[in-house]
Amino acid sequence: MSDVRDVITCRRHAMWLAVVSLVAFALSQRSLALGLVAIVVAAASWMVTSQCTRRMLHPTAVLVLVSVVAAVVISQVWPRLDPARIPRWIGLGVFFGMLVRLWARRSISDERQVVLLSGVLLVAAGLHSIDLAVGMLIIAGTALAVDCVIRFRLLTPRDLAGPAPASRRQPLRGRPQSERDLRRVIIASLILTLLTSAVIFVILPRNPNPGGPLFGTGRGSRLGFPSDMSLRSPQWIEPGDRELLSVEWLGPDGKPPPVAETLRLRGQVLDRYDPVECRWFARIGPSQRFIINDGADRSPLALSPIDERINTHTLRVHYRGLYTDILFTPWITISIRGLNPQVFAYSPLTCSLQLVDIETAGVVRGYETRVQPFPAEAALNSLQGNPQRLPPPPSFPVDAVRDTALQWMEEGGLAGVAAAGESDERWARNIRIGRAFEERLRSEQFTYSLDLRGFVVGEGRDPIDLFLREYRFGHCEYFASALCALCQSVGVDARIVTGFIVHEYDAGDRRYSVREADAHAWVEIRSGSVQWTVLDPTPMADDTSLASERSVWGQVLRFLLGPLEDAWRERIERFDSLAQEEFVRGFNEWIARAIRQARAWPGAMAESLAERTGIQQAGVVWIAAVLVGIAFSSTAALLLWRRVQRRRRLLGLSRTGRMRARVALRDGAFYADSLALLAAFGCARPAWQSPRAFAESLRSKRPAAAEAMHAIIDRYYVIRFAGRRPDAVRRLQDAALVERLRAALARADAFTPSAARLGQR
Repeated sequence: MSDVRDVITCRRHAMWLAVVSLVAFALSQRSLALGLVAIVVAAASWMVTSQCTRRMLHPTAVLVLVSVVAAVVISQVWPRLDPARIPRWIGLGVFFGMLVRLWARRSISDERQVVLLSGVLLVAAGLHSIDLAVGMLIIAGTALAVDCVIRFRLLTPRDLAGPAPASRRQPLRGRPQSERDLRRVIIASLILTLLTSAVIFVILPRNPNPGGPLFGTGRGSRLGFPSDMSLRSPQWIEPGDRELLSVEWLGPDGKPPPVAETLRLRGQVLDRYDPVECRWFARIGPSQRFIINDGADRSPLALSPIDERINTHTLRVHYRGLYTDILFTPWITISIRGLNPQVFAYSPLTCSLQLVDIETAGVVRGYETRVQPFPAEAALNSLQGNPQRLPPPPSFPVDAVRDTALQWMEEGGLAGVAAAGESDERWARNIRIGRAFEERLRSEQFTYSLDLRGFVVGEGRDPIDLFLREYRFGHCEYFASALCALCQSVGVDARIVTGFIVHEYDAGDRRYSVREADAHAWVEIRSGSVQWTVLDPTPMADDTSLASERSVWGQVLRFLLGPLEDAWRERIERFDSLAQEEFVRGFNEWIARAIRQARAWPGAMAESLAERTGIQQAGVVWIAAVLVGIAFSSTAALLLWRRVQRRRRLLGLSRTGRMRARVALRDGAFYADSLALLAAFGCARPAWQSPRAFAESLRSKRPAAAEAMHAIIDRYYVIRFAGRRPDAVRRLQDAALVERLRAALARADAFTPSAARLGQR
């Protein structure tokens, strides 16, 4: 029955591994539906397949369903070979293929396929998410995978080929057979796996700028935040709840405001549109300045000093789950200080900040800025360089958008508002036209939606024109793109700003939490030579819904898991090259300090002992020698005690009197050695089986060993029950019986040095 239980245990652990991998992948995709489907389907499949009922899927049905899943994956990946889409769809294909495979009629050998598919899902989950929950499930799945691999390796090919779980297992030579030994091997393997993973994690070089489509959200993006905005491939966007930034907002008095206010954090500024690729991108200004900050004091961004005594706030940002070279600040920043030394690039044209030396210094961990929400014109001139001439009116490269803009202006009574030459008239015109377009986009004619799967961009059509004329639904990127395009098409200076609108405020910690769902895009209209006014065409109800969708239980769960998430981000997610260098430096200092203390400790102890007792140096050496002798003697006594206890267990003397047990241990040691030798060769004696019955059971497997074991048992019975004490000659003969058994086992099996060492123990 123990063999049947081993097979059932293997199948049960493989099922647990499948469930963990399915849930991990579902969490990485942030899909509660996938997770619930995985748990329900896996539980139902175990209830059905474990009973070997006729409700299991036929192999032909499994092949058809898997082929359908593969065809769907290929149809989604092949038309647009986007590397960012391939891992997700492969993971989804394996996900549904796993669900189908769990319902199939399979042998214990087929469970290896489940283990392999589970490994693929764990890798896919790791590629898509670095959240704490996903990381914990990946670690648990790795532990289960190690357990499954070891248990499958202990099964014979006969077990693996037969139907589960009816076959019998032949014990393998040299393998641990008891459940206790198996658990020890699994625990040791898990410890070795975790230690190896930790060493690899610490030692291997860490690239602080992974780049590529797997780590960004758009073309040309760096470290998680897009540097442009593409409208070519509309898709469904699921708002995430992962925390990206932690923000402190302090007033001019250095204290948090009494009433939480909504913060608008500017990131990228996009003012050029590519009609071929349908994307917005940033113009690089020629007057970009570089600010070197050592992390100690704030570095000013202005060309001349700015008075910070009036209406100057302090913004402190700590990065949580976002890796980017873009710095997010309100309008307008006058000075900055990084938590670690960094070089910042400041663009006076857009008042945006970005990291420069990211390959060497690593991603910024946080920063502190001084901000003036309502700056004076003198401060703006100092920050932007006091431009001598005004830029020419902009234009938009899509004529259809200009036609729509002119039509809206005529319908709104703005047809007679012509382009003004004087600056003041130009800025007033910009604001008037921009607000009219904003009001039109926020009307009931347009609908906010995150599901853009029905937004089909045909060949030769522009997505902004389609949004304005036909579909009239989309998310903030389409509303901001439409307003900016309409304004530029009629000569109004406009640009798109991507960043975050922050609503969630923790009154206890006095911090704002910036989450994925807070990402937003809006428009800035030029309202002066150096002034810009914010316009947001996205419907207000949908802006505020980003914060209201978060439930109370979610906030409670985040409060409970907050310390763990912080430790995960600081120790795992943010372990870049800079943290790796600091760790190595600290480890080297700790080793050097430990070596110095170890060298100084004996001398210090000797001096302290000599001062307290009056013993000279020779006496201290003598005491040290005695202590070393005691340590060696204690170690030898411990090893001897463990050997005696092992022999007591093998001889069944746990309930025997002390005197009789001592005699049996001394005179029957050869019998204990023979049992240990047989166990090393895969023939352990069950506790419920008598010695003679055990020897008879060996005849079908190893006849020569059975004969030798019969002689050993006869000799042991004479000593144990007849009370005949052996003399020196009989002791040599008893030892020869053990050597005879060893030789018989060596002839019957392929003798290995490892087995010999086990037998001599």
